[in-house]
Amino acid sequence: MRITNNTMTYNFLNGLNKSLDREYKLQEQLSDGQIIHRPSDDPTKVVRSLRFNTSLTLNTQYIQNAQDAQSWMQTTDGAMSDFSSIMISIKEKVVQASNGSNSQEAVQTIADDIDGMINQVINIGNTKIGDRYIFAGQQDKSTPFTRTGDTITYNGDTNKISMPIQPGVVSPDQDSVNLTGEDVFGANMSILNNLIAIKQHLQSGTKADQTWLSETGLSTLDTDHSQILKAQTQIGSRMSMYDMAKNMLDAQNTTITQDLASNSDLDIPKAVTDLKTNENVYKTALQAGAKIMQLSLADFLN
Repeated sequence: MRITNNTMTYNFLNGLNKSLDREYKLQEQLSDGQIIHRPSDDPTKVVRSLRFNTSLTLNTQYIQNAQDAQSWMQTTDGAMSDFSSIMISIKEKVVQASNGSNSQEAVQTIADDIDGMINQVINIGNTKIGDRYIFAGQQDKSTPFTRTGDTITYNGDTNKISMPIQPGVVSPDQDSVNLTGEDVFGANMSILNNLIAIKQHLQSGTKADQTWLSETGLSTLDTDHSQILKAQTQIGSRMSMYDMAKNMLDAQNTTITQDLASNSDLDIPKAVTDLKTNENVYKTALQAGAKIMQLSLADFLN
């Protein structure tokens, strides 16, 4: 086989270009610590990276949803505790007023106190997180409770707010984070209306009213308080579920991040060594090339 000067020159330049290409690629990788900069670098790793990044983006959104849900439900749980405390205070006032030893003036004062507590319940019912009312259902930009005299109106709805933390169709039973006004105070705001009725019986102050308070009034308060505690238990169970889910999502995020790093992060020490080796190879090739390129026919004749 006859090897010409052109063949030697071509092979030399081809090898030199490959060495330069390897050096450029290593320098590019070292500049940001990433193995992949274009699909052609490693198609298999590119597909994996896309899959890991998609999973990480979705998982991060679920974590944000879980954090938002925790904040929402913690605020709700605090409000429910306040409702419970007010119900206990109202019962104590009714017991005090219905024992038959109070003057009408004292009973009127108790009625005024309970009226103020009803206003507290409404204020707590209008609790917001950010710019959203927590007890308004999906009408969370509208003030849920308004009071005009002894009429209390609920302006929210009975729909649930969902914050999904896993793939699949959103389900109110599975993904809801709120309690509506109906969940807390019953259909047609029966608990609030019962509190108004108790206040009105106190204001009337007749013997029949005292009998109603000691029998029906106190029994109704116990039933209504149980309803509020039941609703608080429901939100507490949801909080526990979201807390566990948040821990699992955090762990998944760590795993996905590690998988992504192992797939696309550069082995820095190895890359530095490879770069130094390639630089030496390149210098050696230049030295050899200098000798090859000088051996023209004119040089031989001289």
